[in-house]
Amino acid sequence: MYPVMMNIQNKPVVIIGGGKVAARKIKTLLSEGAKVTVISPEINEVIPKSQVEWIQRSYQTGDLEGAKLVFACTDNQEVNKKVMEEAHPSQFVNNTGDKKNSDFYNVAIASNNELSVMISTNGLSPSRSKEVRKKIEQLLDQL
Repeated sequence: MYPVMMNIQNKPVVIIGGGKVAARKIKTLLSEGAKVTVISPEINEVIPKSQVEWIQRSYQTGDLEGAKLVFACTDNQEVNKKVMEEAHPSQFVNNTGDKKNSDFYNVAIASNNELSVMISTNGLSPSRSKEVRKKIEQLLDQL
């Protein structure tokens, strides 16, 4: 994996699924100014419906058109696999249920005004990344 920080302001992002995992991804994507489209029959109540385009149905072929980033966040691995197969080579896809078949995965970030530190467990333990991020944030506060 190649570590990079990406400007996603005004970039189209498609999220397939509307559960807790999708909600976490959406929160960060919106904070960075992405244009988020959610495709799911239902969405978690914490997802701000006024800030996303919600297409209230299951995934269909063609739903990824125009997206720069795609997140397959369903609990149905067949759907997630279909998303991976149908993505264009120019699109980056995160299959949240299958790290090894994803183009990328998210990292935790600790930052202050001068530094940003990315923390990764290579997709193995997001909770461990969060724990380490909190410790690094404390160190950054002392700098």
